[in-house]
Amino acid sequence: MKGKSLIFLLLLSAGIEAECAGPSDRASQIRSRLLDPSDPCVLVIAHRADWRNAPENSIAAIESAVQMGVDVVEIDVRKTLNGEFILNHAPVLFRPKDAPTLEEALLAAKGKVLVNLDKSFGYFDEVMEIAERTGTVEQIIIKSSRAAHNVEKVLGKYKGRVIFMPIINLNRGGALAKLEEYVQKLDPPMYELTFRSDSNPVITLAVARLSGRSRLWFDTLWPSLCGGHDDEASRADNAAGYGWLIDNMGAGAIQTDDPAFLMEYLKSR
Repeated sequence: MKGKSLIFLLLLSAGIEAECAGPSDRASQIRSRLLDPSDPCVLVIAHRADWRNAPENSIAAIESAVQMGVDVVEIDVRKTLNGEFILNHAPVLFRPKDAPTLEEALLAAKGKVLVNLDKSFGYFDEVMEIAERTGTVEQIIIKSSRAAHNVEKVLGKYKGRVIFMPIINLNRGGALAKLEEYVQKLDPPMYELTFRSDSNPVITLAVARLSGRSRLWFDTLWPSLCGGHDDEASRADNAAGYGWLIDNMGAGAIQTDDPAFLMEYLKSR
């Protein structure tokens, strides 16, 4: 009986530890799923965080998105004239009173959710200093449309720590060559693919090349980014919007302006 009691107490203790550690460790769990190309989940990215229920790019919007259960919050990073990094969609010379600093935003997201720092690749080293200071490097997704050989130089010691995602515009000439250079040089865990029309033959070739290798991120913010299979199309018919991207493109991540609606659809599947 003593042995059984001891086993029970150990299991109970482990369960309590897991339950207590869960919320604060959620970001690392999401990261692990993102990095696993065989994982079937579709990550939900909240564009400018949960701007429908709070001001965009705000701490409240980040916290609301976390409570909702999204996997990634996308926020816009800007550098002010005095060298301060803040959240703001438009370029600014000075910090608006209601704009949080990047440091404040990362601390709000720490351990809870991955963070896509849009518009920040040009300030990579400075942004990484803030990430190091806040202990959030492994939570960050940073992206660029630059060629792989240029990105490789910038990543430096952060290669493999920060999640880098190339943006490949499939409408442009040389898209497949650019994608292939990334496969050969950096082999990123995720690609952001954009396209105006789903009749573009390059799409099929790109998806085939990356299938089973990397997670594919699509933007449903407006039609020109996803061949018309956007949030609005999904509202009219999920199968023609999110469903098409998942079933035909192998979407493993979707950035949306309506995360609650997307999550509801994913649960129904």
